[in-house]
Order: sequence, then C-alpha cells, then structure tokens
Amino acid sequence: MTQPSKSELAILKILWIEAPLSAREIQEKVGPQLDWSFSTTRTTLSRMADKSLLRTDTKHGVRVYTPVDSKAHTLSGVVREFFRTVLEMQGPLPTAAFHDSKMLSEDEWMELDRLLNESDDDDA
Repeated sequence: MTQPSKSELAILKILWIEAPLSAREIQEKVGPQLDWSFSTTRTTLSRMADKSLLRTDTKHGVRVYTPVDSKAHTLSGVVREFFRTVLEMQGPLPTAAFHDSKMLSEDEWMELDRLLNESDDDDA
C-alpha cells in the first residue's frame, strides 16, 4: 500500500468525512490550510488517484473524489510504517494512545487496533 504524504492526509481527512467532493470543494476546504492554488490541488488529486488513494467518479457532470480505503486502513499503514521504520518496533503495536482520538469513532479505533495487530503475513 502506498503511504499518503502529509498533504495527502489533509485531503483524505476531509474526504473521510464529506466524500464525494469535487476538486473545487476540496480546494475550498484545504487550499487555505495548505496555502495551495487550485492547480496544485488538482495535481495532487490526480497523483492520489494514480497512487490508488482516491477513486474518481462523475456526479452531475463533475469529477468527484472518494477515498479508496477506510480511515482505519489508511492510518494503520501510516502508523505501522512509523513504528517499524522510525521506532524499529516489531510485533503487536500499542493502540491505546489512539483510543481518545477525535478523528476515530469507537468502531474505527477497533478496526485500527485489529489492522495494526494482524500478523506480518497479512501486510500489504
């Protein structure tokens, strides 16, 4: 699985809540935060689709974007990569720190816990 960059995560965070959204709608929400022009947002969305982070559809003649993977699935990859490459941790990963996250529902936290603690044979 391709890991999203920090700016791609900002886009995904919006889409996990409000998808599907058009490039213009995404720009209105993340452009000021990231200090991006509309063309930069469109280029990033195109790259994210090429990396299979986003699915594109058409709604009322406008291209709209939706995350391919769930929030928990994407975050499990990011967290697993951090724990393994930065902290050099192997085996079961601590997830209690994420339990009180405002970004994760109880169900999403349980999914994240399950994904982080699957056997290494299940890694994508």
